[in-house]
Amino acid sequence: MDMVELGKRIREERKRQFLKQGDLSGDEFSKGYISLIEKGKISPSLKALNFIAQKLNKPVVYFLDEDYVEKEELKKELSKYKNILEKFLKAQRAFDSKNYEEAIKLYLDILNNAIDEYSSNLINFYLAKSYFVIKDYPKVLEILDKISSYFEKNFFNEIMVEIYYMKGLSLGNLQKFQSSLESYLKALDGFEKYSLKNAELKSRILFSIANLYSKMGEFIKARDYYIKCLEYSTQIKAVDFIALSNNGLGLVNHELKQYKDALKYIRRAILISKTLNLKEDIANEYNYLGFVYTDLKKYDIAEKYFFKSYSLYKDLEDKRGMAYNLTEIGRIYYLKENYQKALEYLNESLEIVKEINEEEEMGRIYTILGNLHLKQGQFELSEKELLKSVEILKNLGLKKDLSEAYKGLGNLYIALNNPEKAKIYFNQSIELLYENLA
Repeated sequence: MDMVELGKRIREERKRQFLKQGDLSGDEFSKGYISLIEKGKISPSLKALNFIAQKLNKPVVYFLDEDYVEKEELKKELSKYKNILEKFLKAQRAFDSKNYEEAIKLYLDILNNAIDEYSSNLINFYLAKSYFVIKDYPKVLEILDKISSYFEKNFFNEIMVEIYYMKGLSLGNLQKFQSSLESYLKALDGFEKYSLKNAELKSRILFSIANLYSKMGEFIKARDYYIKCLEYSTQIKAVDFIALSNNGLGLVNHELKQYKDALKYIRRAILISKTLNLKEDIANEYNYLGFVYTDLKKYDIAEKYFFKSYSLYKDLEDKRGMAYNLTEIGRIYYLKENYQKALEYLNESLEIVKEINEEEEMGRIYTILGNLHLKQGQFELSEKELLKSVEILKNLGLKKDLSEAYKGLGNLYIALNNPEKAKIYFNQSIELLYENLA
């Protein structure tokens, strides 16, 4: 480094630290000597340069190596990214070990650093996956809405398919069914368009679409997607989705009143689930067997399966599953005209679904309660409960269940000797049933 550049660097560093020339000269050198050095008029001795460097709290090489600053900045940058990489790997290990809270903490810590745009979006993607697993769906959607445009703009096709899938499931669990369906269909379209290699993801998407159509009461479409999922999952040997598809086909065949096929598919699913020890799936399959036997009026057998399902969900600490079975046991006692026992189970279920804000099941419970109180001649209470059911189910877009609520209101107004109002509700019920079968 020449004298002029050396002097300039010393002067700039001194001013940056708000020091005067006298602060550098001390008792060893004069201010004039420091001034000449800074102006590039003379070259400092090694002793003087070492003295100045100590005053400025810098190594001597800082003033002699022209690339020193750039090298130091690069070292700092590399050190920062090494630290980030270590935290990222630690977060991934925490995620794989199901320590999701620790993973979230580490991802957030990484995001607090000034990292590049790609890294920031990628870490947010993994953060969303962590929130997704712990079922914090509003947080998942908040993050995915923030990062989607970046990955779409830069053609990260596989990540975009995963984003649409996570959006679909999150929206579905928040009971925004139409938006959920749109996201699932985008995920499926993206998977097929870009020929992605994550085969199980396609099974997951197909099953989710089928499940959603079933929930929305569109059973013909649901059956089509369960069959697609079953065929594809058989092709790639995804055994768990083979079981789930069989179970789904059992449910839709039950809804379509094809009970022989329903029992066949559900029993196939149970056989696979028991082999794989999939307790949650077994609980779900017992629940569906209960539905079928309820429709066949074999109430004792149905009740047995609902209790078996309830017991498994209780072991799994799944309140939603517990509530669903309590509702169905209550419905059995309603059908057997044991209204007091029915009320016990229905109110127990209602208490749980209010706690977990499960509006879908809340709507069904109010329908059964409305019909029950109608049977008991409590017309005012019945009307209140059925209208509450309609409000919830209409908002959710659940056609089959809404049809049942309208039918209940029709029966209520017949009992109240108001045939015109009854006709309106019966027609609405029939229209929705027709839509389900279309």
